[in-house]
Amino acid sequence: MSTDSETGVPSVPVTGPEQADRAEPVGGGEASAPLSAGDRARRGGRLFWRRTRTLPQGAVVRLSTVSLRVRLLGILLVLLAGAVLSTGWTMQSVLRGFLVAQVDEDLAQIHLRLHRDPGYLERAVASLRDDQRGGPFSLPSYVLQLSLDDDATGLRTSLPWGELSRAAVLDQPTHAEATADNGRIRTARGLIEDSGSFRVVALPFLYEDSEGEHPGAILVAQSLDDVDSSVDKVRWAVLWSGCAVLLAGVLLGWLAIRRAFVPLAQVERTAAAIAAGDLSQRVPTRPARTEVGRLTESLNGMLAQIESAFRDREASESRTRRFAADASHELRTPLAAIRGFAELYRQGAVADHEVPRTMRRIESEAERMGGLVEDLLLLARLDEKRPARSEPVDLAVLAGDAVHDARGLDPTRRVTLCGPASGGPCPTVVIGDEDRLRQVVANLMGNAIRHTPPGTPIELAVGVVPGQSSGPASAGSPGSPGSPGSPGSPGSPGDVALLEVRDHGPGIPPDKAARVFERFYRVDTSRSRGQGGGAGLGLSIVVAVVESHGGTVCLRPTPGGGATFRVVLPCAPDDVPSCESGRGASG
Repeated sequence: MSTDSETGVPSVPVTGPEQADRAEPVGGGEASAPLSAGDRARRGGRLFWRRTRTLPQGAVVRLSTVSLRVRLLGILLVLLAGAVLSTGWTMQSVLRGFLVAQVDEDLAQIHLRLHRDPGYLERAVASLRDDQRGGPFSLPSYVLQLSLDDDATGLRTSLPWGELSRAAVLDQPTHAEATADNGRIRTARGLIEDSGSFRVVALPFLYEDSEGEHPGAILVAQSLDDVDSSVDKVRWAVLWSGCAVLLAGVLLGWLAIRRAFVPLAQVERTAAAIAAGDLSQRVPTRPARTEVGRLTESLNGMLAQIESAFRDREASESRTRRFAADASHELRTPLAAIRGFAELYRQGAVADHEVPRTMRRIESEAERMGGLVEDLLLLARLDEKRPARSEPVDLAVLAGDAVHDARGLDPTRRVTLCGPASGGPCPTVVIGDEDRLRQVVANLMGNAIRHTPPGTPIELAVGVVPGQSSGPASAGSPGSPGSPGSPGSPGSPGDVALLEVRDHGPGIPPDKAARVFERFYRVDTSRSRGQGGGAGLGLSIVVAVVESHGGTVCLRPTPGGGATFRVVLPCAPDDVPSCESGRGASG
């Protein structure tokens, strides 16, 4: 292995193309490129790898740390500087070209006169050759320089202010060179130090004297000092005005950028406030036709969804905690009773004649606890919104069965099955799970029987009524005129199935009516079960089942006193056949 004397990069000799193909770069894995075939031939058939230059990674990292405001201001500064420089260069070029064109026009006029007027040319040559001090021939602001090809010492120069000199100011062309120029105007540097540049034109001539004709050339030149001075003045004016423009542009650009970034700063502050926990913060709205307006609109929509999701989660967590606390409270009572009776029996504190009663109490508490667990499991399944059975169910049949059961349990109570407004019930077919809907009717009837005095009449109304365009009342809210159950509502989009359980008992106070559908809530403050009270899950199950069937439940006072629970469900489509059942609805 050898070292390249030019690059200092190690090189590997290669004897064949196949080895050259296998050659690898040396030098820590940096990016490199092979030399061309000509370079390999000049270096003795060896293959060299040359490192290529790449942008340092730190430069990219440093650029990414610069704020967007500074980057925009830097771009603005570069653009303004480029515009000022290009404008200044263009102005100087145009001005210099214009002034030089004027000089060339004057030189062209003098050259034309010297060429067409032999007398004028003869006077100019004689004046320079004879050295007439009384009245030398001269042109204001021009330099005339004359020489003969065969007279090396015969060069004469007429300066702009009329002084004659034998020193050359410019390179003097010969007769042949002047003839070759053919009146071309060109730029030439002066031979005297700090004399500047000149625009010159040469004219060939033949000078006759006693010795014959002598070829020569006369050079007419005009200095460009005035042109350079004018261009310098313009250059400085453009420079200072450009600096002022740059300064003003940077200042105005900074103010404009700051003003444009105000909405983004508000977004930043809003995001910081939300990160601190204040989900009610919103970004001030902007016109929707602007980019910032569309951004703020999207952000506010996203923030509203986030706030709603957090509130729903907090409400769900609160309900879960309350549900767990109530469930543990409800389960603790039967468990304590079972454990107490079992402990008494184990210690022999129960008399022989009390053993059957004690076992019955343990069994009843276990049944009660099992029912509570079943209700909790049912609510959990309904909360998960698992798909239930979908089959045609006639609510009139379910209502008839419920009335029959209630009459069997309490023959002294008058239980009536009727229609929503008047008359008897009619077939009311819905799509759903028959077992769950039967549980709804049973829970409502059991609730009315348990919480009304003995002998209180109960009415169970079922039928089809016109739907309400604004939708049924929500669970727990009182009914309103025009809600389902008021036949003949105008503008009804379709019929709905109605089931009402009306009692004529003491009713429910308004302050407690809004909470009757909450889980584990009981109107009796003592939470006593000795008078037939339940665990407070019956109406919660009713709401969950009805909502899973796309319906609603509400509570409203019964005219004349009492409470009416109303269930509204969508009717089955017309193409669904009516349910055939051997059990008729009794009235």
